Amino acid sequence: MTTLRVLIPTLLLTLSAGALGADGPDLKEDLEALVHLPTPKQRATRATQLAKRKDVELDDWLAAMREFGSFEAQAEGTRVETVELRVGADVERTELHLHVPDDYSPERRAPLLLAFHGTGGGGGYMIELWRRYAEQLGMVVIAPSEAGKNDGYAFSERERLAALAALRWARLEFNIDEDRIFATGVSRGGHLSWDLALRYPGILAGIAPMIGSPRVQPRLGQNNIRYLENVLDLPIRDLQGEGDDPGMVFNLRFVFGRLEELGASDAELFLQKGLGHSFNMSAVNWEEFFASVERDPFPSRVIRRVARSGEGRAHWVEVLETKKPIAEDFDIPMSARWRKADSDEQRVIIQEVADKHTGRLELELAGPGRFEAKSTRGVERFRLLLPQRAFLEGKPVNVVWNGKKIRRRPKASKELLLSEFAERFDRSFLPVAEIEVR
Repeated sequence: MTTLRVLIPTLLLTLSAGALGADGPDLKEDLEALVHLPTPKQRATRATQLAKRKDVELDDWLAAMREFGSFEAQAEGTRVETVELRVGADVERTELHLHVPDDYSPERRAPLLLAFHGTGGGGGYMIELWRRYAEQLGMVVIAPSEAGKNDGYAFSERERLAALAALRWARLEFNIDEDRIFATGVSRGGHLSWDLALRYPGILAGIAPMIGSPRVQPRLGQNNIRYLENVLDLPIRDLQGEGDDPGMVFNLRFVFGRLEELGASDAELFLQKGLGHSFNMSAVNWEEFFASVERDPFPSRVIRRVARSGEGRAHWVEVLETKKPIAEDFDIPMSARWRKADSDEQRVIIQEVADKHTGRLELELAGPGRFEAKSTRGVERFRLLLPQRAFLEGKPVNVVWNGKKIRRRPKASKELLLSEFAERFDRSFLPVAEIEVR
């Protein structure tokens, strides 16, 4: 059965701005209404309004956020819902296939698997693929059917935003553990799960792409192998038929070779003999993988590779401004080496040029209020988003950036806390202060 669900409950939008409970501020209703607002602009405006309330202290908001979430009971089993998702400036009517395990409870946080289908397919196939594991693990599965042109993956911002909109919907409907959100996909969906992990580090706990890969490409913003350092600590299980498209197989060999050189902690490629554009699920113990993996909401070290404006966030670090040589698109010099190279060597050359146009920022928490930052040329400005435990109130924070000592005195901010929560409603990571470095 298909039902129509709308992302924004009308009731929550009409709640009064300063509703009070019998014993004080009713922050639960305020937060529910905040995260259900339809656009980032509306959420930012409302966060600013809530931050001005004199009757609520920072610690009150923090306590309410840690206990955030009022979720309804859900019918067990598989179903389809048609929802309206806000994707950028547009609203897309989207078919979501869901599987809710028998032991799901709205009172307990559950893991979530986002599952993306292949070209021309739909979410139903992905549910069938993962239903058994979902029941064994108590894991909710959400599998969107592509609402747009159902062709091969275009590596577009719209496709990524649609996937993130489905994730937002799932987290508003279900009591999802933000530290156990996974992505998987087949073919087109494999490309998409890789792309989300590489461009939005800090959201996913792990990925399981199948017969899909990152891409080597100098134009159209499609080169994402340049971002591999963003996922060095992300558990990855990749299934790939060895006889598939030679370019994709080369890309994956190249990717996992580079991940190993860079010191990736838990990335495995399963190249499966005798298979083409297909895979064998039994190569991985999925129960063990999903049960053992959990996101660290505040890792002590963060590396962010960046080339695209607006894509600088990783965990508690965000690159705010870059300049040349950092660029999303680039040209390949037609050198003698290029002209003599075969297709595989040309891919290596493209990636070498891509790396020269990709910024790199590394931040490490050296101790309370002490950070060490290293960056490549072109990274001009960045910020640190700090939870209470990362600094001492009233004390300066010291950042050593490429040998330069920078001293800032952060101030806890209700507006920052509420603005972050409006977008991420992440109960595990609640930043209360920011430091901008330039």
